[in-house]
Order: sequence, then structure tokens, then C-alpha cells
Amino acid sequence: MTTTRLYQKHTRRLNLSLIALVLFTIVSCNKAFDNKLDLSEKGLEQQGNRVPKVLYIIIDGARGSAINTIQAPTLTELSENAMQTFSGISDVNGLASTSWADMLTGVNKIKHKVTQADFSGNNLTNYPMFFKQIKQNNANLRTAAFSATLAFSQNLVSNADVNQNFNNDDAAVKTALLAELKNEQASVVLAEFNGVERAGQQYGYAASIPQYSTAVLTVDAYVGEAMNALRQRPNYEKENWLVVVASNRGGSLNVPPGQNDGTLFSNPLLNSFAIFYNPRFSYQYYAKPNTTELPYEGKAVPLANDSTANIPADKAAKYNFGTTGDFTVEFKIKVLRRSTGSSNAPILFKTSSPANSTTGWWVIHSGINGGWRFGGMPASYMVSNQPALEVGEWYTLGFKIYTENNKRWVMIYQDGVKAYATAQDITTRASQNNNEELVAGYRSGFGNTTKQLITDIKIFNVAIPDNVILAYACKGAMSPKHPYYNNLIGYWPATDGSSGFFKDQSPFKNDFILKNKYEWAAFSDYSPKFCVDLPEDIYTRIPNGIDIPSVIYGWMNIKSLNMGLDGKTWIPIYNDVKP
Repeated sequence: MTTTRLYQKHTRRLNLSLIALVLFTIVSCNKAFDNKLDLSEKGLEQQGNRVPKVLYIIIDGARGSAINTIQAPTLTELSENAMQTFSGISDVNGLASTSWADMLTGVNKIKHKVTQADFSGNNLTNYPMFFKQIKQNNANLRTAAFSATLAFSQNLVSNADVNQNFNNDDAAVKTALLAELKNEQASVVLAEFNGVERAGQQYGYAASIPQYSTAVLTVDAYVGEAMNALRQRPNYEKENWLVVVASNRGGSLNVPPGQNDGTLFSNPLLNSFAIFYNPRFSYQYYAKPNTTELPYEGKAVPLANDSTANIPADKAAKYNFGTTGDFTVEFKIKVLRRSTGSSNAPILFKTSSPANSTTGWWVIHSGINGGWRFGGMPASYMVSNQPALEVGEWYTLGFKIYTENNKRWVMIYQDGVKAYATAQDITTRASQNNNEELVAGYRSGFGNTTKQLITDIKIFNVAIPDNVILAYACKGAMSPKHPYYNNLIGYWPATDGSSGFFKDQSPFKNDFILKNKYEWAAFSDYSPKFCVDLPEDIYTRIPNGIDIPSVIYGWMNIKSLNMGLDGKTWIPIYNDVKP
């Protein structure tokens, strides 16, 4: 069964009352919180008088996509009442030791310093596994760990009432686990199986390899036995068990070129899975984020009527371009509504009167049918010869002032392409310096009815080569990797969606001030011409191994705000809100 079919199956099974509950809960609590929140008081679990307990099972080498393909019966059954993903990402170094440490400490390798297979140089004394916090919160809680890998037991497990290793014998781990679950005092139980990893190392990590899939089904049966033992506990109805089943990493595998999107999601060694189960959880599936059709997104201010963004004249003097020197100006625009009448609505300008013969420079709409023009620096307007700006579409506009053959020139651009037949010679042009503000948006008397988003405004003190202008016109936002990033004298993403400013991210900190009535509005737009960089949080949009301790702390009502955790806590949707 494919992931899509699995999702659709669960979707069809929801009745109207459950849909209403899900919608309510999504709005109220289905968010991925970082550790700036203290989830011990946020209702992660609704357990009433039930005693919270945890069963945490790690399956080494269980590649997420292979687990999805094999559809092992116990894991499939657990998914009916679970938060789950088959697209988790383990640490980029691919080491089992590092991934284990992430999964048990909730911090990354910068802190725990497990970066070697032999655990040398680690900092686990300062960042021990989660048992320590369990014990500090309640010393009477019994903690037990059973492992198949000696290095796991010797280097990672601490603060355990029971710590037993069975030297590559998964069946013995299972037997000890079942015995522990029969113990009335069992509270937090950890088990690590490595049979799938050993099969993958010997035969390969593909679901189609019989030895690998058999190893998966074997450990799945062990998980099934553990679940049966858990449910047969005499006080099970008075207990509230969170069951976590997850892999530390995947395994090496050849990826067909057509399936490789160039991201970590296409690295089978890093591909893990995670299931967070409780019988009162609703089904929540976290699919791999889209990495090939990324939208340009954020929050922006629609500039219309008297809504403008202004840099005061004293700070805007830096954006006078004088009679010498090279400069490049670029920005993105999305027209939401064109002007009515015959006015040429302003877009970005530093002049007292755009569209008239005044000192300064300006980019304005040319009429009301999608044309645009640049004025001020050249002796006459440069009207774009590129396709008209369509309502609802994003474009990158700009101009470049450059020196060549002892002369000074200006050229305009649309989506990285030259937008005028020939560069204009401005060598003898009088200085256009002035004491005016730099303004994005409206100026009284010029196209008052235009409504537009203006974002990603960049001003460089260098003439950027045409090939670089073209290569970066499709980007969604400025990256420090841009070859001329250090030449910025002003950079305003204008998409951060907060405060009364377009914040300047260049060293000069000359913010645009939002004037009059304004409102930040969310947008998320995809276009085939975009080549948007992966969002910084793309790999944390799904549950990963490093998140598991955070979820456990929340479940056990342990305050985690000051632990310095790097994982996120994922909030379940409940199908039964009664304690």
C-alpha cells in the first residue's frame, strides 16, 4: 500500500463528528512547538487519573521508505492511532552513534559531541540520555533499557534501574522486554534491536530483498508481542502508555536519478521512520515536504492608496547614485490590482515627483496594462520591452548602473533578462542626487488605485554581471551564498510579517518605515520560473529522532523549557478527549 493510499484510507474512514473534532483540534493544538514552550503545562497528554508511562523501541537500520513498503502488520496497526512519518532525517554524518545520541538526549552533536563511532570525545556527561530527567522528576519511577548493541548499552544508557545488553541477540532483547512489561513497577522502558541493521549490512536495505524484509517482519512481531504484554498488564486501564517505535537511520542504497531531488530526503542512509502511538490518538501522517515545487512565501504588506514604505531622506542619501560608481537595484513585485484611469503608478522611487522631469530616479508602471518604465538616471524613459506584468504573478524587476569603456551606462531587467534594446549612456548626465525619501508604493496623484506587493528589495554598490542577475532572479529570497552578498548597501526582504518596518538586513540597518494604514498578509505562491532555496526548517517539518525526548518529557509532565533541547514536541490529535 502506498503512502497516498494509506492516507486516503484513513481520510475516508473519518465520520462527520470526528472531522469536526479534528478541525477543532488542528486549530487549537496541532502545532510543532519548539522548546521555548513548556509543554508540561500545555496538555500534551489528556490522561486524567491515568499514570503516564513510556515504551520506546529503537529499530536500527529500518529505512523509512522500506518500512512503508513492507507494511509490517504490527506497525501498520499502530499507525491507526499514531503520529507517524516514513520520511525522517537522521544526522547528516550517517553514524549510528550520533543518531542514537540524538534520539536519547534530544540535543544535536554540537552539544553531545558524539561524532565518532567509538563515542570518543563525547559530552554525554553534560547531556545525558533522558532517563536522568525522568529520575530527577520522580526518583521512584523505574527505568529499564534492553539492547542488542553493546556500544549502545555501554556508552549511552545511564540512570537506569536495569541496563541489560544481549550482544546482537534481538530475541533475547524481546524476552527481557516482555519480562519487564510484566513488572507492575515498569514505567519507562527502552529497547534497541539491531537485527534489521545486520541484515541490511549483509544483504542490502531494499524492501525487495527477502532477508531484509524478513528481518523487519521479525522485529515487527517482537513489537506485537510487546504490545500484547503491555495490554495484558493488570492495571493497564489505569495507565496511559505512550509507545514510540523509531529507527536510528536507514541504510545505503542506489537511488535512481529520477527519484533524487538533491536533498537529504533522497539519502537512504539518513531515511528513518517514527511512530508515536496511544490508543486515543487519531491518525496523523507527516509526509515528506515538497522539495521540487517550492513556493515563494511569507507575509507582505499590500501597498495601495496611502500605504507606503519610506526611508527618511537623511538615511536614504546612500541611495543617491551620483555621477560615478556602479550600482544594482532589484526587487520583486506582484500586482494585486492595476490602476484605473491614465496614471502611471509608482513602484519604487527616490524623487519628489515620479513620472515628471524631477531630480532622482524611479521605477513606475507605464500606463495601466502591465508595462513599466525606469526614469531619472537616463535622459529619457526606458520602457520595458518584456511581457506585461500580469495581475497575481510575481516578477523580478531592476536596473544596473555600470562603467564600461570609460563611460557610464544603465540597463533595466525583468526576471533577469535585459528589458530594453540597448544600454543608455548616462556619462554626461547631471547628478540626480536629492534630499528625498526612498519610497516603495504610492505617491499622491499617481495611480492611487494600484495595489501591489513589493518585496526582496536589494541595492548593491557594484554592477552585478548579467549572468548572475539572470541566475538569481528566480530565487525567493537573498542568501549569504549570493556572490555579491557583501556588496549590499540595503536589503529588505519585506516578508517577515511583523512590526511597522521593512527591516534592512544589510549592515547599514536603514529600515523602511510603514506609513499610514497597513496590514501584513500571508502569501504562498508557486511559479515554474521560481528556483526557491529550501527553507531552513524543511527538515524539521516532520518528526525526527531528535524530537523523541521532547515528546517523552511532555508526556511525563516534565518541564523542558530550560533543558536546551534541539528537538520539537509534536502535539497529537485525540479521537477520545475523555480522561
